[in-house]
Amino acid sequence: MGASKSPPAITLRAVLIVAVAVALTFGIEPALNAIGLHGWAKSALGPYGFYKLYIACEFVLAFVAVMAMWRAGLGRAADELGLAHLSVAGCLSCFAAIAAAFAVLLYAGAKWTPQPADSLLIFGVVGPFVEEVLFRGFLFRQLRRWAGLPFWIAALLASLLFGAVHFDQGDTLAESLMNSGITFAGGVLFCWLVERWNSIWPGFVIHAGLNLLWSVYTLGDNAVGGQMGNLARLATIVVALVATFAIPRRHVVSATAN
Repeated sequence: MGASKSPPAITLRAVLIVAVAVALTFGIEPALNAIGLHGWAKSALGPYGFYKLYIACEFVLAFVAVMAMWRAGLGRAADELGLAHLSVAGCLSCFAAIAAAFAVLLYAGAKWTPQPADSLLIFGVVGPFVEEVLFRGFLFRQLRRWAGLPFWIAALLASLLFGAVHFDQGDTLAESLMNSGITFAGGVLFCWLVERWNSIWPGFVIHAGLNLLWSVYTLGDNAVGGQMGNLARLATIVVALVATFAIPRRHVVSATAN
């Protein structure tokens, strides 16, 4: 960690990490458009082609950035991004949380709406995975491990950017602010899960699980949702917290352990 670093070095490293994360979040799309890859991706990569190219670039460049920061290979980069440690106990607790949300929706009489498989895969699984790699694996973990920031500062910075990137999903200013606020709060939860389990996989289980439930039960076009969706989300959070705290500490590996 960063205990031996001076405050200026910690600040400089933190600014560099945030700058890279902002560039990956907001800079890739205009860069791809500028070199004329938007039309190519739509025709060459099939449905959602440009989005596929966009998130592929985010994923690869996050790996490259971590390899450069630590002067290490793919294996070390995967470990730093929280991919190497699966954390079975953490994933099981988060699967239980998603099961609780599913039970709430069934009890409330939510209607299943079939969705295209490619849409569910891209926006329900692959998209959340890349977001976890970028915002938790890269931004949060490297603020903790490479820069040496305290947990809450790193979590707030990572979650603010996570909320900001979802701002444009609202139809009104109030809805956009609410959507960013909910996403910000979810980001803090995911950062805590990463810290607790030294892995992005438990948070990914909840992230992907909620995205899939939101899609197949048509709970809303963004994170705001309605009463039924919010009850399901509350159940997810409560069960995730209770299950995680209930698991003995010997099964937990701190994100700051290496």
